[in-house]
Amino acid sequence: MTDDRGFTLLEMLVAIAIFAIVGAIAYTGLDRAMEIRTQLKVVRVRWEERGLCYYRLARDLAQARGRPVRDGAGTLVPAFMVRRTGREVRLNFTTSGTPPLSPSPLSNLRRVDYTVMHGQLVWQRWDVLDRAPGEHRAREVLMNGVRSFRVKLLAQNGLYVRTWPLAGQPAADPAVVKVVVTLKGGRHIRWLFAVGR
Repeated sequence: MTDDRGFTLLEMLVAIAIFAIVGAIAYTGLDRAMEIRTQLKVVRVRWEERGLCYYRLARDLAQARGRPVRDGAGTLVPAFMVRRTGREVRLNFTTSGTPPLSPSPLSNLRRVDYTVMHGQLVWQRWDVLDRAPGEHRAREVLMNGVRSFRVKLLAQNGLYVRTWPLAGQPAADPAVVKVVVTLKGGRHIRWLFAVGR
C-alpha cells in the first residue's frame, strides 16, 4: 500500500528555510571570494607597476652617458641633471640603448626625463638628442598615486646632494642615485641605483 499524503506545509516551510540559509551562506562566500579577487588584482597591478618603474629607472641609469644636449631653445644642457622648481623634481639625463622595436640603425643615445605630473610618475623620451622647438617626445605613466618624487645624488666627495650638476665642479655623472617615491597614502618607496655601471 502506498502513502499518497505528500509533504505537509510545515515540511515545505522547513525545506524552504534550509535552502534559503544555504543560499545565503553560499552567496556570502561567493561575494567575499569576488571581493578578495578584486583586492588581489589591485595589489598585483600595483606591484607590477612598481616593478616596471624600478626596471626602467635601473636600466636608464645603468646606461647613463656623458653626452650633453641642446634643448629646443638651443641652450646646452648637461649630460646629467636634476632640476628643482619648488616641490617639483626633474631627473633628466642622456642614456644609451635603442628603444624597443626601433627601426633606426642610427645613434642609440637618447634623452630621458622622470618627474611627477598630476599625481603620476611620468617617464619621457625624446627621439633626438639636440632638439628643435616642439620636438616630439614619447611619454609613459610609470606609477599612479604619487605624492612626491625625491632624488639624492652621491657626489665625488662622498656626500649626497639634491641638485646636479654641482656648481664649480667638472661635468660628471654622480656615482649613485637614491630615489624616494612617496605615495598618496604616505608610504615611501626607496631605491638605490648605480649610475653608468
